[in-house]
Amino acid sequence: MTKMKKKAMNSRLRESRIAAGFASATEAIEYYGWKNSTYRAHENGQNNFNVEYATLYAKAYGVSASWLLMGEDSEGEVIAKRQPSKSSMKGCSLKTCPDRIRAYAVLLKDEPQNISYVGKLLDCVQNYYELLQRSK
Repeated sequence: MTKMKKKAMNSRLRESRIAAGFASATEAIEYYGWKNSTYRAHENGQNNFNVEYATLYAKAYGVSASWLLMGEDSEGEVIAKRQPSKSSMKGCSLKTCPDRIRAYAVLLKDEPQNISYVGKLLDCVQNYYELLQRSK
């Protein structure tokens, strides 16, 4: 695989992690119990990942394995198939919510037409608002 393809794989993995509600690789690694060095090498582009890892990450992040690997879903469209996840706000707190909001805002800035980012950003802002209300 070329460096260009490697970069695209790791970029899609990072994008999927953030969209699933994990502001950092550490959060995802700890939540799923993945091996730290392996996941980080996949996400930073040091190493490609294979079908088995793509399937594992796809299930965790609610995207298709083919999208992670090739940038295409089963119908050949270049989109991520995100599923609503009850765990997308796992670990969200007054401390972590602002980081997630910033992460979604950055992704949305890069892809302003990506409706899934808008939904995730809205969910995160609403969750943060509820946390602020409860903390009063």
